[in-house]
This record gives sequence, structure tokens and C-alpha cells, in this order.
Amino acid sequence: MTRMRSKKSRNAPVHFPAVLLPEIADRRMGKHGKIVAQILSDLAALDDGSALKINLVGNAEKKADLRSALHRAAKKRKLELATLSDETHLYVFRRPSPRKSA
Repeated sequence: MTRMRSKKSRNAPVHFPAVLLPEIADRRMGKHGKIVAQILSDLAALDDGSALKINLVGNAEKKADLRSALHRAAKKRKLELATLSDETHLYVFRRPSPRKSA
């Protein structure tokens, strides 16, 4: 059974403009969205046995926040990645898959 809106609610003034759903992004782009997308893109082109070296000094990103955002995005894409860090850099690499013993 479909619920009918009252005449009063149909004519109520709106407080915010309406937009069509196809005109808006289909996902939320978080604060770290751009750098995370760049890292994951570079990671896809990276050779096994290599890591990306992200300079944390030039970026206003906090290491823990960036690492967390990166792991969330990788999990959504079903990517196994690992990170290491030192005082000035974050290193990102694909986690080696466990070798099957014969």
C-alpha cells in the first residue's frame, strides 16, 4: 500500500536545492581521497619486490590517518597491502602472497 503525502507537505517550501542523483558522485571522497587514489594507482603499476616511498614531510597528512585511509581503500578493492614507515616516509607495497608448499 502506497502512502500518500498530504497536500500540506507537498506545498511546503524547501530549504535546500534539489539535484538529480546521477549528477552527484556515487561515493564519498574523504580528506585523503586524492592521495590514496594516487597511491593505489601507482601501486598497481609497481613491480613485485618494490615499494612506493611517500614523503610525509611535504604533505600535511598525518601518517596514521593516511595509513588508515589507505588500508580501508585497499580492503574495499580486495588488495593485500602492507606499510612500513620511518620519521619522514611511508612505504607501501603489495603483501607477498604465501607460497604453497609442494
